[in-house]
Amino acid sequence: MDLEFAGKVIALTGASRGVGLAIAERLAAEGAAVAIAARSAQELADAHAVIEGHGGRCLAYACDLAVPGEAAAFVASVVEIFGRLDGLVCNGTMATKGGADREAWQAELALNVGHAVEAVEAAGPLLHASSAVLLVAGAERKGEPWPAAGVRGALAEAARHFSDAFAAQDIRVNQLLSGGQAFADTAAFLLSARSADIKGTTLPPR
Repeated sequence: MDLEFAGKVIALTGASRGVGLAIAERLAAEGAAVAIAARSAQELADAHAVIEGHGGRCLAYACDLAVPGEAAAFVASVVEIFGRLDGLVCNGTMATKGGADREAWQAELALNVGHAVEAVEAAGPLLHASSAVLLVAGAERKGEPWPAAGVRGALAEAARHFSDAFAAQDIRVNQLLSGGQAFADTAAFLLSARSADIKGTTLPPR
């Protein structure tokens, strides 16, 4: 299925490995130029090599998404370099040091929710009609620390909020829970114009 990504630019946070990288690889295979942001320069270099090694076009951007302003700076840099922005993926499955003490859960929310909200707010004026934003969160699992559920719930509310806020601009915002064999395919579909009728929704793993 041609999802018509040729010539388009998609920015992805937390995309140097794991689910973020899987989505980036899928989008690059469809013809999109991808910009990936993460903290580890080495992991970014490895991801960049994988994507471009398969014929994709990739920008690797090293930053600490837990620091206020970094996510917005990433989005601005993508537009400055590529001249356009057609979609945004915010990966809310990035791990902090774990646990449920105050410091840990505050860090978890600041990283996974805070950076996503900042990136979406920065991207809103730069996206165009038929663009899409995808907020990725971890699917529910038995015994998970409660902050993971907090991130998932907060991003679901953010998806609904921004879907309403961007409705007049025809920009779609959805949440996708990670997992399943078709996860990256589902993410690509939600970022494509073929999902025009899906807005403000949380989709389970597939």
